[in-house]
Amino acid sequence: MRRKLVRGGAAAVLGLAFGAAGACSDDRTGFNQSGGSFVVDASTSDVGCPLQCSLDGRAVMRSCTGEVVEACAPELACGDARCQGQCSAAAANRSSNGCEFYFQIPRFTANFPQSCYAAFIVNTSTLPLDVSLDLEGKNIDVSKAMFLTNPGDATLIPHVGPIAPGESAILFVSDRSNPDVPRPNEGVERIGCPEGVVPAVYEDAPLPPGSGLGSSFHLTTNAPVGLTTIYPFGGASSWLPSATLVLPVTAWAKENLIVNGWQVGMSGVPSAQLFASEDGTEVTLLPTHDIAGGNGVKSAPAKVPVTYRLDKGQLLQLVQDEELSGSVVSSTKPISIVGGNSCANIPTGTTIACDVLAQQLPAFEQWGSEYVGVGYRPRAGDEGEAMPYRIVAARDGTRLDYDPVVPPGAPLTLSAGEVATFYSGAGEPFVVRTQDVDHPIYLAAFMTGSGVSSAGGVGDPEFVNVVPAGQYLSSYSFYADPTYKETSLVIVRAKDGGQFKDVWLECAGNVSSFRPVGTRGEYEFARVDLARNHGPGDTFGTSVCRTGLQRMRSNGPFTATLWGWDYYASYAYPGGMAQRKLVLTPLVPIR
Repeated sequence: MRRKLVRGGAAAVLGLAFGAAGACSDDRTGFNQSGGSFVVDASTSDVGCPLQCSLDGRAVMRSCTGEVVEACAPELACGDARCQGQCSAAAANRSSNGCEFYFQIPRFTANFPQSCYAAFIVNTSTLPLDVSLDLEGKNIDVSKAMFLTNPGDATLIPHVGPIAPGESAILFVSDRSNPDVPRPNEGVERIGCPEGVVPAVYEDAPLPPGSGLGSSFHLTTNAPVGLTTIYPFGGASSWLPSATLVLPVTAWAKENLIVNGWQVGMSGVPSAQLFASEDGTEVTLLPTHDIAGGNGVKSAPAKVPVTYRLDKGQLLQLVQDEELSGSVVSSTKPISIVGGNSCANIPTGTTIACDVLAQQLPAFEQWGSEYVGVGYRPRAGDEGEAMPYRIVAARDGTRLDYDPVVPPGAPLTLSAGEVATFYSGAGEPFVVRTQDVDHPIYLAAFMTGSGVSSAGGVGDPEFVNVVPAGQYLSSYSFYADPTYKETSLVIVRAKDGGQFKDVWLECAGNVSSFRPVGTRGEYEFARVDLARNHGPGDTFGTSVCRTGLQRMRSNGPFTATLWGWDYYASYAYPGGMAQRKLVLTPLVPIR
Protein backbone atom coordinates (compact mmCIF):
# COMPACT_ATOMS: atom_id res chain seq x y z
CA MET A 1 0.00 0.00 0.00
CA ARG A 2 1.46 3.38 -0.98
CA ARG A 3 -0.12 5.90 1.43
CA LYS A 4 1.61 6.72 4.67
CA LEU A 5 -0.68 5.34 7.37
CA VAL A 6 -0.73 6.08 11.06
CA ARG A 7 -1.85 3.32 13.38
CA GLY A 8 -4.98 4.28 15.27
CA GLY A 9 -4.46 2.07 18.32
CA ALA A 10 -3.87 -1.13 19.49
CA ALA A 11 -1.95 -31.21 -4.46
CA ALA A 12 -3.24 -34.05 -4.25
CA VAL A 13 -0.71 -36.76 -3.48
CA LEU A 14 -2.20 -39.82 -1.89
CA GLY A 15 -0.37 -42.06 0.50
CA LEU A 16 3.08 -40.49 0.45
CA ALA A 17 5.50 -39.81 3.26
CA PHE A 18 8.92 -38.21 3.10
CA GLY A 19 10.82 -39.59 6.05
CA ALA A 20 14.26 -39.63 7.54
CA ALA A 21 14.08 -43.24 8.65
CA GLY A 22 17.52 -44.66 8.90
CA ALA A 23 19.17 -41.26 9.03
CA CYS A 24 22.38 -41.38 10.99
CA SER A 25 23.86 -38.88 13.41
CA ASP A 26 27.10 -37.06 12.78
CA ASP A 27 29.21 -37.77 15.88
CA ARG A 28 30.97 -34.46 15.53
CA THR A 29 27.95 -32.17 15.23
CA GLY A 30 25.12 -34.21 16.71
CA PHE A 31 22.85 -33.12 13.85
CA ASN A 32 20.77 -35.58 11.86
CA GLN A 33 21.97 -36.10 8.34
CA SER A 34 19.40 -36.09 5.58
CA GLY A 35 19.42 -38.81 2.98
CA GLY A 36 16.07 -40.20 3.95
CA SER A 37 13.95 -41.65 1.20
CA PHE A 38 10.55 -40.80 -0.18
CA VAL A 39 8.48 -43.55 1.44
CA VAL A 40 4.91 -44.45 0.63
CA ASP A 41 2.53 -45.12 3.52
CA ALA A 42 2.53 -48.86 3.95
CA SER A 43 0.01 -51.36 5.20
CA THR A 44 1.18 -53.92 7.75
CA SER A 45 -0.82 -56.68 6.09
CA ASP A 46 2.10 -57.90 3.97
CA VAL A 47 5.25 -57.91 6.08
CA GLY A 48 8.32 -57.59 3.87
CA CYS A 49 6.38 -56.30 0.87
CA PRO A 50 3.73 -53.96 2.29
CA LEU A 51 0.91 -52.49 0.29
CA GLN A 52 0.95 -48.83 -0.64
CA CYS A 53 -0.93 -46.29 -2.72
CA SER A 54 0.21 -45.50 -6.24
CA LEU A 55 1.59 -42.02 -6.79
CA ASP A 56 -1.62 -40.91 -8.52
CA GLY A 57 -3.77 -42.35 -5.73
CA ARG A 58 -5.75 -44.49 -8.13
CA ALA A 59 -4.58 -47.95 -7.06
CA VAL A 60 -3.24 -50.14 -4.25
CA MET A 61 0.10 -51.73 -5.12
CA ARG A 62 2.92 -53.76 -3.63
CA SER A 63 5.82 -51.57 -2.57
CA CYS A 64 8.57 -53.98 -3.59
CA THR A 65 7.30 -55.00 -7.04
CA GLY A 66 4.93 -52.27 -8.18
CA GLU A 67 2.26 -54.90 -8.79
CA VAL A 68 -1.24 -53.40 -8.77
CA VAL A 69 -3.30 -55.29 -6.20
CA GLU A 70 -6.49 -53.26 -6.63
CA ALA A 71 -7.51 -50.48 -9.01
CA CYS A 72 -9.79 -48.06 -7.19
CA ALA A 73 -13.23 -47.45 -8.65
CA PRO A 74 -13.72 -43.99 -10.22
CA GLU A 75 -15.58 -42.67 -7.17
CA LEU A 76 -12.90 -43.92 -4.76
CA ALA A 77 -9.23 -43.14 -4.11
CA CYS A 78 -6.38 -44.85 -2.33
CA GLY A 79 -5.72 -43.85 1.26
CA ASP A 80 -3.86 -45.78 3.94
CA ALA A 81 -3.16 -48.50 1.34
CA ARG A 82 -6.82 -49.21 0.57
CA CYS A 83 -9.52 -47.90 -1.75
CA GLN A 84 -12.07 -45.72 0.05
CA GLY A 85 -14.18 -42.60 -0.38
CA GLN A 86 -12.15 -39.71 -1.74
CA CYS A 87 -12.69 -37.41 1.26
CA SER A 88 -11.71 -40.24 3.62
CA ALA A 89 -8.65 -41.00 1.48
CA ALA A 90 -7.56 -37.36 1.59
CA ALA A 91 -7.90 -37.36 5.38
CA ALA A 92 -5.91 -40.60 5.67
CA ASN A 93 -3.12 -39.20 3.53
CA ARG A 94 -2.84 -35.97 5.55
CA SER A 95 -2.26 -33.36 2.88
CA SER A 96 -3.57 -29.83 2.54
CA ASN A 97 -6.31 -31.13 0.24
CA GLY A 98 -9.59 -31.80 2.01
CA CYS A 99 -13.36 -31.52 2.09
CA GLU A 100 -14.04 -29.19 5.06
CA PHE A 101 -12.55 -25.77 5.81
CA TYR A 102 -13.09 -22.68 8.00
CA PHE A 103 -11.81 -19.20 7.12
CA GLN A 104 -12.50 -15.48 7.52
CA ILE A 105 -11.11 -12.24 6.15
CA PRO A 106 -7.91 -11.08 7.89
CA ARG A 107 -9.41 -7.69 8.67
CA PHE A 108 -7.87 -7.52 12.09
CA THR A 109 -8.80 -3.90 12.83
CA ALA A 110 -11.38 -1.38 11.63
CA ASN A 111 -8.64 0.96 10.40
CA PHE A 112 -9.14 -0.25 6.84
CA PRO A 113 -12.49 -0.68 5.09
CA GLN A 114 -13.82 -4.13 4.28
CA SER A 115 -13.11 -5.22 0.71
CA CYS A 116 -13.72 -8.12 -1.67
CA TYR A 117 -12.82 -11.58 -0.34
CA ALA A 118 -12.23 -14.50 -2.72
CA ALA A 119 -11.22 -18.16 -2.65
CA PHE A 120 -9.42 -20.18 -5.30
CA ILE A 121 -10.83 -23.71 -5.42
CA VAL A 122 -8.99 -26.51 -7.25
CA ASN A 123 -10.81 -29.81 -7.69
CA THR A 124 -8.06 -32.36 -7.01
CA SER A 125 -10.43 -35.32 -7.33
CA THR A 126 -11.84 -37.41 -10.18
CA LEU A 127 -15.41 -36.37 -9.36
CA PRO A 128 -17.54 -33.37 -10.36
CA LEU A 129 -17.27 -31.00 -7.40
CA ASP A 130 -20.15 -29.50 -5.44
CA VAL A 131 -19.36 -26.63 -3.06
CA SER A 132 -21.41 -25.61 -0.02
CA LEU A 133 -20.86 -22.52 2.12
CA ASP A 134 -22.42 -21.45 5.40
CA LEU A 135 -21.93 -18.75 8.01
CA GLU A 136 -23.22 -18.95 11.57
CA GLY A 137 -25.22 -22.04 10.65
CA LYS A 138 -27.01 -20.45 7.70
CA ASN A 139 -26.52 -21.89 4.22
CA ILE A 140 -25.33 -19.43 1.58
CA ASP A 141 -26.19 -19.55 -2.11
CA VAL A 142 -22.95 -19.64 -4.13
CA SER A 143 -24.57 -20.23 -7.53
CA LYS A 144 -23.89 -16.68 -8.74
CA ALA A 145 -20.53 -16.27 -7.03
CA MET A 146 -18.45 -18.80 -9.00
CA PHE A 147 -16.27 -17.79 -11.94
CA LEU A 148 -13.69 -19.34 -14.27
CA THR A 149 -10.72 -17.81 -16.07
CA ASN A 150 -8.64 -18.79 -19.07
CA PRO A 151 -4.84 -19.17 -18.71
CA GLY A 152 -3.11 -15.82 -18.48
CA ASP A 153 -6.38 -13.91 -18.69
CA ALA A 154 -8.11 -12.13 -15.79
CA THR A 155 -11.46 -12.03 -17.61
CA LEU A 156 -14.08 -13.60 -15.35
CA ILE A 157 -16.43 -16.17 -16.89
CA PRO A 158 -19.56 -17.00 -14.86
CA HIS A 159 -19.79 -20.65 -13.87
CA VAL A 160 -22.87 -22.58 -12.81
CA GLY A 161 -22.89 -26.16 -11.58
CA PRO A 162 -20.16 -28.54 -10.40
CA ILE A 163 -16.46 -27.85 -10.96
CA ALA A 164 -15.07 -30.46 -13.35
CA PRO A 165 -12.43 -32.95 -12.14
CA GLY A 166 -8.97 -31.40 -12.17
CA GLU A 167 -10.29 -27.90 -12.86
CA SER A 168 -10.49 -24.71 -10.79
CA ALA A 169 -12.83 -21.82 -10.04
CA ILE A 170 -12.84 -18.53 -8.16
CA LEU A 171 -15.48 -18.24 -5.45
CA PHE A 172 -16.20 -14.63 -4.52
CA VAL A 173 -17.03 -15.11 -0.86
CA SER A 174 -18.01 -11.71 0.48
CA ASP A 175 -18.07 -7.95 0.32
CA ARG A 176 -19.43 -5.44 2.81
CA SER A 177 -23.09 -4.56 2.95
CA ASN A 178 -24.24 -1.78 0.60
CA PRO A 179 -20.91 -1.80 -1.25
CA ASP A 180 -21.87 1.10 -3.53
CA VAL A 181 -22.67 3.46 -0.67
CA PRO A 182 -19.56 5.39 0.43
CA ARG A 183 -18.72 5.42 4.11
CA PRO A 184 -16.79 8.03 6.09
CA ASN A 185 -13.00 7.84 5.92
CA GLU A 186 -12.94 5.24 3.14
CA GLY A 187 -9.98 5.85 0.87
CA VAL A 188 -8.21 4.04 -1.91
CA GLU A 189 -7.71 1.04 0.38
CA ARG A 190 -11.24 -0.21 -0.28
CA ILE A 191 -11.78 -2.36 -3.35
CA GLY A 192 -15.10 -3.96 -4.12
CA CYS A 193 -15.61 -7.15 -6.06
CA PRO A 194 -15.17 -6.80 -9.84
CA GLU A 195 -17.97 -5.37 -11.93
CA GLY A 196 -20.58 -7.99 -12.69
CA VAL A 197 -19.61 -10.18 -9.74
CA VAL A 198 -22.20 -11.02 -7.10
CA PRO A 199 -20.36 -12.40 -4.05
CA ALA A 200 -21.96 -15.08 -1.93
CA VAL A 201 -22.49 -12.58 0.90
CA TYR A 202 -22.98 -8.83 1.08
CA GLU A 203 -22.50 -8.43 4.81
CA ASP A 204 -20.24 -6.65 7.23
CA ALA A 205 -17.84 -9.32 8.44
CA PRO A 206 -18.78 -10.75 11.86
CA LEU A 207 -15.46 -9.67 13.36
CA PRO A 208 -14.57 -7.41 16.29
CA PRO A 209 -12.61 -4.16 15.70
CA GLY A 210 -9.49 -5.71 17.21
CA SER A 211 -9.42 -8.44 19.84
CA GLY A 212 -12.67 -10.28 20.44
CA LEU A 213 -14.85 -13.15 19.22
CA GLY A 214 -16.08 -13.55 15.66
CA SER A 215 -17.55 -16.06 13.23
CA SER A 216 -15.99 -17.88 10.29
CA PHE A 217 -17.14 -19.15 6.92
CA HIS A 218 -17.55 -22.93 6.68
CA LEU A 219 -16.91 -24.52 3.27
CA THR A 220 -17.61 -28.18 2.52
CA THR A 221 -17.27 -30.23 -0.65
CA ASN A 222 -18.17 -33.72 -1.82
CA ALA A 223 -14.58 -34.42 -2.92
CA PRO A 224 -11.09 -33.13 -2.02
CA VAL A 225 -10.01 -29.66 -3.04
CA GLY A 226 -7.02 -27.43 -2.65
CA LEU A 227 -8.21 -24.11 -1.22
CA THR A 228 -6.55 -20.71 -1.10
CA THR A 229 -8.06 -17.41 -0.01
CA ILE A 230 -6.96 -13.91 -0.96
CA TYR A 231 -7.95 -10.62 0.66
CA PRO A 232 -8.57 -8.23 -0.90
CA PHE A 233 -9.03 -9.62 -4.42
CA GLY A 234 -8.00 -7.37 -7.28
CA GLY A 235 -4.28 -7.18 -7.97
CA ALA A 236 -2.43 -3.89 -7.67
CA SER A 237 -5.57 -1.87 -7.03
CA SER A 238 -6.26 -3.92 -3.89
CA TRP A 239 -3.26 -2.24 -2.16
CA LEU A 240 -3.27 -4.49 0.92
CA PRO A 241 -3.47 -8.10 -0.34
CA SER A 242 -2.46 -11.28 1.42
CA ALA A 243 -3.17 -14.90 0.48
CA THR A 244 -3.02 -18.13 2.43
CA LEU A 245 -3.27 -21.83 1.77
CA VAL A 246 -6.31 -22.92 3.82
CA LEU A 247 -5.81 -26.13 5.80
CA PRO A 248 -8.62 -28.68 6.09
CA VAL A 249 -10.18 -29.55 9.44
CA THR A 250 -8.63 -33.02 9.20
CA ALA A 251 -5.20 -31.35 9.56
CA TRP A 252 -6.07 -29.47 12.76
CA ALA A 253 -4.64 -30.48 16.13
CA LYS A 254 -4.83 -29.81 19.87
CA GLU A 255 -1.29 -28.40 20.21
CA ASN A 256 -0.43 -25.21 18.36
CA LEU A 257 1.79 -22.15 18.66
CA ILE A 258 0.91 -18.60 17.70
CA VAL A 259 3.18 -16.94 15.15
CA ASN A 260 2.29 -13.34 14.34
CA GLY A 261 3.08 -11.98 10.91
CA TRP A 262 5.39 -9.19 12.07
CA GLN A 263 6.02 -6.86 14.99
CA VAL A 264 4.19 -3.61 15.66
CA GLY A 265 4.94 -0.81 13.20
CA MET A 266 3.74 2.56 12.03
CA SER A 267 0.61 1.16 10.41
CA GLY A 268 -0.16 -2.27 11.83
CA VAL A 269 -0.14 -4.52 14.87
CA PRO A 270 0.52 -8.25 15.44
CA SER A 271 -2.66 -10.27 15.00
CA ALA A 272 -4.01 -13.82 15.14
CA GLN A 273 -7.26 -15.71 14.63
CA LEU A 274 -7.93 -19.03 16.41
CA PHE A 275 -10.63 -21.17 14.73
CA ALA A 276 -12.84 -23.88 16.27
CA SER A 277 -14.83 -26.53 14.37
CA GLU A 278 -16.65 -28.09 17.35
CA ASP A 279 -18.90 -26.78 20.10
CA GLY A 280 -17.42 -26.58 23.58
CA THR A 281 -13.80 -26.15 22.50
CA GLU A 282 -11.71 -24.87 25.40
CA VAL A 283 -8.57 -23.07 24.28
CA THR A 284 -5.79 -22.44 26.80
CA LEU A 285 -2.94 -20.05 26.02
CA LEU A 286 0.40 -19.69 27.75
CA PRO A 287 1.22 -16.20 26.43
CA THR A 288 4.77 -15.01 25.87
CA HIS A 289 3.60 -11.44 26.59
CA ASP A 290 0.61 -9.92 28.36
CA ILE A 291 -2.71 -10.42 26.57
CA ALA A 292 -4.32 -6.99 26.35
CA GLY A 293 -7.86 -8.32 25.89
CA GLY A 294 -10.89 -6.25 24.96
CA ASN A 295 -14.33 -6.66 23.38
CA GLY A 296 -15.20 -9.49 25.76
CA VAL A 297 -11.78 -11.18 25.65
CA LYS A 298 -10.24 -11.28 29.11
CA SER A 299 -6.73 -9.98 29.58
CA ALA A 300 -3.95 -12.09 31.08
CA PRO A 301 -0.36 -11.57 32.23
CA ALA A 302 2.56 -13.16 30.42
CA LYS A 303 3.38 -16.78 31.27
CA VAL A 304 0.09 -17.28 33.14
CA PRO A 305 -2.38 -19.69 31.47
CA VAL A 306 -5.71 -18.28 30.33
CA THR A 307 -8.64 -20.23 28.88
CA TYR A 308 -11.28 -19.17 26.36
CA ARG A 309 -14.30 -21.11 25.12
CA LEU A 310 -15.27 -21.38 21.46
CA ASP A 311 -18.14 -23.10 19.69
CA LYS A 312 -18.35 -24.46 16.15
CA GLY A 313 -17.50 -21.80 13.59
CA GLN A 314 -16.34 -19.26 16.18
CA LEU A 315 -12.96 -17.61 16.14
CA LEU A 316 -10.93 -15.82 18.78
CA GLN A 317 -9.14 -12.77 17.40
CA LEU A 318 -6.14 -11.36 19.26
CA VAL A 319 -4.81 -8.00 18.09
CA GLN A 320 -2.29 -6.03 20.16
CA ASP A 321 1.00 -4.16 20.12
CA GLU A 322 3.05 -6.87 21.82
CA GLU A 323 3.61 -10.02 19.82
CA LEU A 324 2.24 -13.32 21.06
CA SER A 325 4.56 -15.29 18.78
CA GLY A 326 5.84 -18.42 20.48
CA SER A 327 2.80 -18.68 22.77
CA VAL A 328 1.73 -22.29 23.28
CA VAL A 329 -1.96 -23.02 22.66
CA SER A 330 -3.56 -26.19 24.00
CA SER A 331 -7.18 -27.09 23.25
CA THR A 332 -9.65 -29.78 24.23
CA LYS A 333 -10.60 -30.25 20.57
CA PRO A 334 -8.59 -29.59 17.39
CA ILE A 335 -8.21 -25.96 16.34
CA SER A 336 -6.22 -24.00 13.77
CA ILE A 337 -4.51 -20.60 13.90
CA VAL A 338 -3.99 -17.84 11.36
CA GLY A 339 -1.08 -15.57 12.23
CA GLY A 340 -0.80 -12.10 10.78
CA ASN A 341 -0.45 -8.35 11.10
CA SER A 342 -3.13 -5.74 10.44
CA CYS A 343 -0.84 -3.85 8.02
CA ALA A 344 2.86 -4.53 8.46
CA ASN A 345 5.73 -2.25 7.56
CA ILE A 346 8.74 -4.35 6.54
CA PRO A 347 11.41 -3.49 7.55
CA THR A 348 10.05 -2.06 10.79
CA GLY A 349 10.42 1.70 10.84
CA THR A 350 9.60 2.21 7.18
CA THR A 351 6.50 4.30 6.48
CA ILE A 352 6.07 4.21 2.71
CA ALA A 353 4.01 1.06 2.40
CA CYS A 354 2.20 -1.55 4.47
CA ASP A 355 0.27 -4.73 3.69
CA VAL A 356 -2.02 -7.09 5.54
CA LEU A 357 -0.23 -10.32 6.50
CA ALA A 358 -2.04 -13.63 7.09
CA GLN A 359 -0.94 -17.28 6.99
CA GLN A 360 -2.75 -20.34 8.32
CA LEU A 361 -0.14 -22.06 10.46
CA PRO A 362 0.60 -25.78 10.59
CA ALA A 363 -0.04 -27.43 13.94
CA PHE A 364 2.94 -28.04 16.25
CA GLU A 365 3.16 -31.76 15.42
CA GLN A 366 3.61 -30.80 11.74
CA TRP A 367 6.58 -28.49 12.30
CA GLY A 368 9.86 -29.68 10.83
CA SER A 369 13.48 -29.97 11.85
CA GLU A 370 14.80 -29.11 8.36
CA TYR A 371 13.84 -26.36 5.91
CA VAL A 372 15.13 -24.84 2.67
CA GLY A 373 14.95 -21.06 2.34
CA VAL A 374 14.81 -19.84 -1.28
CA GLY A 375 13.72 -16.48 -2.63
CA TYR A 376 11.42 -15.41 -5.44
CA ARG A 377 12.80 -14.00 -8.68
CA PRO A 378 14.33 -10.69 -7.48
CA ARG A 379 12.05 -7.76 -8.19
CA ALA A 380 14.77 -5.54 -9.68
CA GLY A 381 17.06 -8.33 -10.87
CA ASP A 382 19.43 -8.20 -7.88
CA GLU A 383 19.93 -11.72 -6.47
CA GLY A 384 21.23 -10.04 -3.33
CA GLU A 385 17.81 -8.48 -2.63
CA ALA A 386 17.40 -8.80 1.13
CA MET A 387 14.58 -11.12 2.19
CA PRO A 388 13.62 -11.38 5.86
CA TYR A 389 13.15 -14.78 7.48
CA ARG A 390 11.77 -15.58 10.93
CA ILE A 391 12.42 -18.71 12.96
CA VAL A 392 10.32 -19.71 15.96
CA ALA A 393 11.46 -22.47 18.33
CA ALA A 394 9.17 -24.71 20.36
CA ARG A 395 11.67 -26.15 22.84
CA ASP A 396 14.61 -25.00 24.94
CA GLY A 397 18.04 -25.98 23.72
CA THR A 398 17.19 -25.87 20.02
CA ARG A 399 20.45 -25.86 18.05
CA LEU A 400 20.57 -24.67 14.45
CA ASP A 401 22.90 -25.68 11.64
CA TYR A 402 23.05 -23.96 8.23
CA ASP A 403 24.30 -24.95 4.78
CA PRO A 404 26.24 -23.49 3.02
CA VAL A 405 26.88 -20.69 5.58
CA VAL A 406 25.10 -19.03 8.48
CA PRO A 407 23.08 -16.10 7.06
CA PRO A 408 24.00 -12.77 8.70
CA GLY A 409 22.16 -12.42 12.00
CA ALA A 410 20.73 -15.94 11.95
CA PRO A 411 20.58 -17.65 15.36
CA LEU A 412 22.62 -20.70 16.36
CA THR A 413 20.52 -21.54 19.42
CA LEU A 414 16.96 -20.75 20.45
CA SER A 415 14.82 -21.28 23.53
CA ALA A 416 11.16 -22.28 23.67
CA GLY A 417 8.94 -19.53 22.26
CA GLU A 418 11.89 -17.47 21.05
CA VAL A 419 11.61 -15.65 17.72
CA ALA A 420 14.61 -14.66 15.59
CA THR A 421 14.59 -12.49 12.47
CA PHE A 422 17.40 -12.39 9.93
CA TYR A 423 17.94 -11.53 6.25
CA SER A 424 19.29 -13.51 3.30
CA GLY A 425 19.59 -12.65 -0.38
CA ALA A 426 16.77 -13.78 -2.67
CA GLY A 427 19.37 -15.68 -4.69
CA GLU A 428 21.29 -16.99 -1.69
CA PRO A 429 19.39 -20.15 -0.70
CA PHE A 430 20.20 -22.04 2.47
CA VAL A 431 19.26 -25.13 4.45
CA VAL A 432 18.56 -24.83 8.17
CA ARG A 433 18.10 -27.83 10.45
CA THR A 434 17.99 -28.66 14.13
CA GLN A 435 19.51 -31.52 16.09
CA ASP A 436 16.42 -33.79 15.91
CA VAL A 437 12.69 -34.02 15.16
CA ASP A 438 11.80 -33.24 18.77
CA HIS A 439 13.37 -29.79 18.47
CA PRO A 440 11.19 -28.56 15.60
CA ILE A 441 11.11 -25.01 14.34
CA TYR A 442 8.77 -22.88 12.27
CA LEU A 443 10.24 -20.86 9.39
CA ALA A 444 8.57 -18.02 7.48
CA ALA A 445 9.81 -16.00 4.50
CA PHE A 446 8.92 -12.38 3.77
CA MET A 447 8.92 -9.75 1.06
CA THR A 448 9.89 -6.22 2.04
CA GLY A 449 7.94 -3.10 1.13
CA SER A 450 8.38 -1.55 -2.29
CA GLY A 451 10.03 1.50 -0.78
CA VAL A 452 13.34 -0.31 -0.15
CA SER A 453 15.98 0.36 -2.76
CA SER A 454 16.20 -3.23 -4.03
CA ALA A 455 12.45 -3.55 -4.68
CA GLY A 456 12.35 -1.59 -7.91
CA GLY A 457 9.16 0.19 -6.81
CA VAL A 458 7.02 -2.94 -6.95
CA GLY A 459 5.73 -5.45 -4.44
CA ASP A 460 4.97 -4.86 -0.79
CA PRO A 461 5.24 -6.67 2.56
CA GLU A 462 4.19 -10.33 2.46
CA PHE A 463 4.54 -13.37 4.74
CA VAL A 464 4.49 -17.04 3.77
CA ASN A 465 5.01 -20.41 5.44
CA VAL A 466 8.20 -22.16 4.37
CA VAL A 467 7.26 -25.82 3.97
CA PRO A 468 9.37 -28.25 6.05
CA ALA A 469 11.28 -30.83 4.02
CA GLY A 470 9.32 -33.54 5.80
CA GLN A 471 6.08 -32.12 4.36
CA TYR A 472 7.04 -32.15 0.68
CA LEU A 473 4.61 -33.87 -1.69
CA SER A 474 4.94 -35.36 -5.17
CA SER A 475 2.12 -33.49 -6.92
CA TYR A 476 0.33 -30.18 -6.67
CA SER A 477 -2.56 -28.38 -8.32
CA PHE A 478 -2.99 -24.70 -7.49
CA TYR A 479 -4.20 -21.42 -8.95
CA ALA A 480 -2.04 -18.40 -9.81
CA ASP A 481 -3.96 -15.11 -9.58
CA PRO A 482 -4.07 -13.53 -13.09
CA THR A 483 -4.49 -9.94 -11.85
CA TYR A 484 -0.83 -9.35 -10.90
CA LYS A 485 1.95 -7.90 -13.04
CA GLU A 486 4.57 -10.46 -11.96
CA THR A 487 4.25 -14.08 -10.82
CA SER A 488 7.23 -16.20 -9.78
CA LEU A 489 6.95 -19.93 -9.02
CA VAL A 490 9.73 -21.23 -6.76
CA ILE A 491 10.38 -25.00 -6.75
CA VAL A 492 12.58 -26.92 -4.31
CA ARG A 493 13.22 -30.64 -4.77
CA ALA A 494 14.85 -33.08 -2.37
CA LYS A 495 17.10 -35.97 -3.32
CA ASP A 496 15.29 -39.30 -3.09
CA GLY A 497 17.08 -42.63 -3.06
CA GLY A 498 20.35 -40.90 -3.93
CA GLN A 499 19.04 -39.00 -6.95
CA PHE A 500 16.91 -36.03 -7.94
CA LYS A 501 13.71 -36.95 -9.76
CA ASP A 502 12.29 -34.90 -12.63
CA VAL A 503 9.67 -32.31 -11.72
CA TRP A 504 6.99 -31.87 -14.38
CA LEU A 505 5.11 -28.58 -14.73
CA GLU A 506 2.22 -28.63 -17.18
CA CYS A 507 3.32 -25.51 -19.06
CA ALA A 508 7.01 -26.42 -19.09
CA GLY A 509 7.41 -30.18 -19.18
CA ASN A 510 10.28 -31.38 -17.02
CA VAL A 511 11.83 -28.31 -15.38
CA SER A 512 15.52 -28.21 -16.31
CA SER A 513 16.85 -25.09 -14.60
CA PHE A 514 17.58 -26.56 -11.15
CA ARG A 515 20.51 -25.19 -9.15
CA PRO A 516 22.08 -26.61 -5.99
CA VAL A 517 21.22 -25.41 -2.50
CA GLY A 518 24.21 -25.57 -0.15
CA THR A 519 27.15 -27.95 -0.35
CA ARG A 520 25.65 -31.24 0.85
CA GLY A 521 23.89 -32.01 -2.41
CA GLU A 522 20.52 -32.75 -0.79
CA TYR A 523 18.35 -30.03 -2.37
CA GLU A 524 18.02 -28.08 -5.60
CA PHE A 525 15.84 -25.11 -6.56
CA ALA A 526 14.41 -23.62 -9.73
CA ARG A 527 12.25 -20.64 -10.60
CA VAL A 528 9.67 -20.41 -13.36
CA ASP A 529 7.96 -17.16 -14.32
CA LEU A 530 4.23 -17.48 -14.86
CA ALA A 531 3.79 -13.78 -15.64
CA ARG A 532 6.07 -10.90 -16.56
CA ASN A 533 4.90 -7.32 -16.92
CA HIS A 534 1.22 -8.42 -17.11
CA GLY A 535 2.11 -10.74 -19.98
CA PRO A 536 3.04 -14.41 -20.33
CA GLY A 537 5.87 -15.98 -18.38
CA ASP A 538 8.68 -18.30 -19.44
CA THR A 539 8.63 -20.14 -22.76
CA PHE A 540 9.55 -23.81 -23.14
CA GLY A 541 9.70 -24.78 -26.81
CA THR A 542 6.22 -24.08 -28.16
CA SER A 543 4.67 -23.96 -24.69
CA VAL A 544 4.25 -20.75 -22.71
CA CYS A 545 3.65 -20.51 -18.97
CA ARG A 546 0.79 -18.29 -17.86
CA THR A 547 -1.18 -17.58 -14.71
CA GLY A 548 -4.27 -19.58 -13.80
CA LEU A 549 -4.45 -23.28 -12.95
CA GLN A 550 -1.07 -25.00 -12.51
CA ARG A 551 -0.43 -28.74 -12.31
CA MET A 552 2.84 -30.33 -11.16
CA ARG A 553 4.08 -33.83 -10.39
CA SER A 554 7.22 -35.88 -9.76
CA ASN A 555 8.32 -39.32 -8.61
CA GLY A 556 10.19 -37.59 -5.78
CA PRO A 557 9.47 -35.02 -3.06
CA PHE A 558 9.33 -31.32 -3.87
CA THR A 559 7.59 -28.12 -2.85
CA ALA A 560 6.26 -25.20 -4.87
CA THR A 561 5.61 -21.67 -3.61
CA LEU A 562 3.90 -18.93 -5.58
CA TRP A 563 4.82 -15.25 -5.30
CA GLY A 564 2.90 -12.50 -7.11
CA TRP A 565 3.50 -8.77 -7.03
CA ASP A 566 2.51 -5.51 -8.63
CA TYR A 567 2.61 -1.79 -7.87
CA TYR A 568 2.52 -1.62 -4.04
CA ALA A 569 0.90 -5.08 -3.77
CA SER A 570 2.01 -8.69 -3.30
CA TYR A 571 0.87 -12.14 -2.24
CA ALA A 572 2.45 -15.55 -1.66
CA TYR A 573 1.36 -19.05 -0.67
CA PRO A 574 2.60 -22.64 -0.92
CA GLY A 575 0.91 -24.69 -3.64
CA GLY A 576 0.18 -27.33 -1.02
CA MET A 577 1.86 -29.32 1.72
CA ALA A 578 1.59 -32.58 3.58
CA GLN A 579 0.21 -32.51 7.12
CA ARG A 580 2.18 -35.44 8.51
CA LYS A 581 2.98 -35.83 12.18
CA LEU A 582 6.73 -35.17 12.26
CA VAL A 583 7.21 -34.38 15.97
CA LEU A 584 7.37 -37.46 18.19
CA THR A 585 7.11 -35.90 21.66
CA PRO A 586 4.15 -33.67 22.65
CA LEU A 587 4.62 -30.33 24.34
CA VAL A 588 4.72 -30.14 28.11
CA PRO A 589 1.11 -29.68 29.30
CA ILE A 590 0.15 -26.12 30.22
CA ARG A 591 -0.19 -25.75 33.99
